[in-house]
Amino acid sequence: MSTPESMTPAQLPACYSPSMIVRLITTNLALALISSALAGGAGAPPGKPTFREVPCSAALPADRCGYVKVPLDHAQPRGKQIELFVAVSRANVSGTTLKAVPDPLFYLEGGPGGSSSDSVPALGAAFKNRDVVGIDQRGVGRSRPTLNCPQLDALSKRDDLKSAQVSPLSLAGAVSCGQKLRADGVALENFNTAQAALDIDWVRRALGYDQINVYGLSYGTRLAQELLRRAPGHLRAVILDSVIPPTLDLIAQTPLAVQTAFERVLNACALDADCNTKYPNLEATYRAALKQLDAKPLMIKMKGGGELESFALQGLILSSMYFPQGLSEIPSLIVAAKNGDAGTIKASLAVKLAEDRAKNGSLTRGAFYSNVCRDEVAYSSPAQLRAGLNAAPEFAKALSLAPGLASPDLFTICQKWKLTVPAALENEAVTSNVPILLLAGEFDPVTPPEWLPAASAKFTRSYSVVISGAAHGSGLTTACGYGIVTQFLQNPQQAPNTACAELNKIIFR
Repeated sequence: MSTPESMTPAQLPACYSPSMIVRLITTNLALALISSALAGGAGAPPGKPTFREVPCSAALPADRCGYVKVPLDHAQPRGKQIELFVAVSRANVSGTTLKAVPDPLFYLEGGPGGSSSDSVPALGAAFKNRDVVGIDQRGVGRSRPTLNCPQLDALSKRDDLKSAQVSPLSLAGAVSCGQKLRADGVALENFNTAQAALDIDWVRRALGYDQINVYGLSYGTRLAQELLRRAPGHLRAVILDSVIPPTLDLIAQTPLAVQTAFERVLNACALDADCNTKYPNLEATYRAALKQLDAKPLMIKMKGGGELESFALQGLILSSMYFPQGLSEIPSLIVAAKNGDAGTIKASLAVKLAEDRAKNGSLTRGAFYSNVCRDEVAYSSPAQLRAGLNAAPEFAKALSLAPGLASPDLFTICQKWKLTVPAALENEAVTSNVPILLLAGEFDPVTPPEWLPAASAKFTRSYSVVISGAAHGSGLTTACGYGIVTQFLQNPQQAPNTACAELNKIIFR
């Protein structure tokens, strides 16, 4: 099968890096809507860390950019060091009625492997009354060293692959990347969430902040929870948007999360008078489209042309379920696939996001594997994943084609990378009395509302909110979620008004 880049199975979301959503949606939607000591045996730090300022690039219009040196291993604070890239958007309340506040907002990106610094300009405009800080997590983006996998980046840009070729080539590329990183002297076992959590407090000190607020999105919620566990002393408030509970077998539970979200979309259309009239019997149309595409793939004229098979349609649907505008397009995507309407599919936001991912990149792939292997895969097993795929088979083929979160190949990669030892404590619930806001979108395909109770089980001062009609990253992609976040940041000690959370709905197109 020849597939256009946007349909390539290797590009199916792993744990979607929301930086694309922040860039494309927060900028265009949300901004329009709003016109303790180090833990884990780290020992005493060797003095105040420093921020080495460098000019921000034209591609990153932040107010301050630079590097902070941190220990490669926080258990040896005076040992070898690495550099983290940091971007800051300063508070700017000119022309507003807002009053600047001293406590900044540290943004933790998803992935793992997404660059937090890329989102700083948009988030700085959204949260004008406080500094916004983005740290490229160790191994990610502009930090040094960067765990790039050029083998996989090159593979994702190919449009000449048959579907049967994608899985073995992706596996070989990932294994080769790990071997190359090891040969270059990268201690992969130190590029994990536990170490990255301790990095955040070093950056706080280097920038001279006292209390900070933290916004974790998707995988960033895992990182934020490790910060709560290991260095909570200077945390004023924490927002966990699209939450991954550390106690959950994320690998085995992902298929059910995706399947459940899709079933909710189908049901929402059936219950919506306009959608049901425009797209009657949508589930039957979907089943017919899958069967039809398997018999005769649809040609999509993009980057040399390609074919849309059933798994590729499912990949587009999965990508669409990450954000509200994408949710609204799902019925039209299904009908377009059934009717052979390549133009509608090509014009979809899901395809545009896939093209942006191919052009600009969204994940530092080596960092994805180094974190996921220690944080998640080491606590799961191939048998548990098989059980998860068998219990929720709807997207099993699409999820298994490339080595993402629900792929059996992920276990092989972690073994080859020699990252099979679990990171200490990371599958235990986090206990905290820091004020915490937990957000979930009703239709989120990878961090569903059902996971909120497990995440908040040992939080003594938390508020959990499900935003109806929303998807992934609901605090940044809906007016309601954004309003709740800003209330919470203004006064974390008081429960925010969440009345709007039940009023959101998908506006199907």
